[in-house]
Amino acid sequence: MQVVSSIKPLQLIAAAVTEGISSPALVIGPGQDPHHLSLRPSERRTLATADVLLWVGPLLEQELSDIIESSDAEVISSFALLQAAGRDMGENIDPHIWLSTQHARLIAQVLARRLQAVDAPNRAAYANNLNRFLLAMDELDGQISEKLEGLQESPFAVYHNAFWYFEQQFGLSHLVSVTDNEELQPGVRKILQIRQALEEAGANCLLIQPQHKPQELGQLLGRSMYMTSIDVLGYDYPVSSRAYADFMRDLSEALAGCLSA
Repeated sequence: MQVVSSIKPLQLIAAAVTEGISSPALVIGPGQDPHHLSLRPSERRTLATADVLLWVGPLLEQELSDIIESSDAEVISSFALLQAAGRDMGENIDPHIWLSTQHARLIAQVLARRLQAVDAPNRAAYANNLNRFLLAMDELDGQISEKLEGLQESPFAVYHNAFWYFEQQFGLSHLVSVTDNEELQPGVRKILQIRQALEEAGANCLLIQPQHKPQELGQLLGRSMYMTSIDVLGYDYPVSSRAYADFMRDLSEALAGCLSA
């Protein structure tokens, strides 16, 4: 039973559910932007092997839509199932749904149920794996809350608003976002507003992603800031049943370090 995930964080969640049964494959590897895909032949072949296909949905991987619509695989749209469950997706919808352990729990539960339905001989194994994952998420939530204790009021900025679900879950709220669109540089008026907000709040922490250049951002913002780079796609994590928890734990540690700087 081949599970195929569109992006690495979903692959890490799937790995917890399929441990000891199968290894989930990945479509979008390092160097690919889920927003603007140009699928390689190897990635198309991976998609074609799927019995169960796990993706976020058109909100993130629009270029996969036509292929997935014609796929014979059992398709799980993570964003759609979260909406159907009545989860608060915010006014400005953020596609980074995996940055919430609450969402990860629901994705894992739905995936386990689907796999149990189509792979009856391994039904008990999927159930056991799911239970272990849910217990790991309970433990992880406690660890993250402990790391962030006392830091909820610390002002911070983000380059791009990719952390909304994490912030909502753990009581954080960023002060400003440098840009609302990663493809567009903010204008002069927006930059002046950001500079003023950072100055008034005394914010010293800025969350960026690996492709961003700290020196250029420092010049843009006109101030020295503690910049923490977080790869929200988690490409550095080897696939294992513990990898998603490791990814989220490391993210929280990086954020706590930035807020404490």
